[in-house]
Amino acid sequence: MIDVRETTNDHDPEEPQVHLEAHKRAEIESKAEFLRLGEDHLFRKPFGPKWDSHNWVKWATLAEILYRLELPAGSAVLDIGCGTGWTSLFLAEAGYAPTGIDIAPTFIEAAREWAERWNNAAVFEVCDMDSISFPARFDAAVAFDALHHTTRQREVVANISRSLKPGGWVVFGEPSWLHNISPEAHRVHRDLGWVERGLTVRGLKADCRAAGLGNFRRFFEGTRPYEGRVREFAWQLIRLCAANVAFAPQSSIWLAAQKV
Repeated sequence: MIDVRETTNDHDPEEPQVHLEAHKRAEIESKAEFLRLGEDHLFRKPFGPKWDSHNWVKWATLAEILYRLELPAGSAVLDIGCGTGWTSLFLAEAGYAPTGIDIAPTFIEAAREWAERWNNAAVFEVCDMDSISFPARFDAAVAFDALHHTTRQREVVANISRSLKPGGWVVFGEPSWLHNISPEAHRVHRDLGWVERGLTVRGLKADCRAAGLGNFRRFFEGTRPYEGRVREFAWQLIRLCAANVAFAPQSSIWLAAQKV
């Protein structure tokens, strides 16, 4: 088990967040309000409907990527922006040793409660991904639906790189630049104050190279289950083809990079 408390910016959940930027305070406050309402929070975000098969497609993609990267069982994995911890919990069930970090103390508390309820070995710490400073101790890192919430992408990528052992992998799963024109993303930014950005593969690779990451491997997620053999099949086929060539709505950009 990795103790990250001495290297993160862990703090008292009751400590005022006066030093944080407005969008970070907004994220912390909206997450706390979400939990205060007593929502079933493990498999959903603090906005929008409950996640359905969409969530499991993402997990299946991540699990397949780690398998193809040949990440050994027991590997220490840093889970960036873990939220209420579902990815970390699943990583632990898959045989890895995950440490999940999130900026919101209430979400970390919830993640720890889930880990205790499941008798799960995942570790969770309060930490702002913009300012993490770990020694090189992780075999891999995962940034799923996290990097697009920061305004300091290059700094975060550099932070992740410093946290990896030589030869370690980081897996990014983030929305494409279509997120910049998404009405839902605009609504979340307007109503909750979160940063909502879309990423490009070119930009992400450039930041990785600047941080000493390379040996890129691009992955693509599969389709959601469907029933209609005409309209729904056609839509899934269009999304698959579009994502393979460039990008597609609701499909994440999946990129793995290795510390070289």
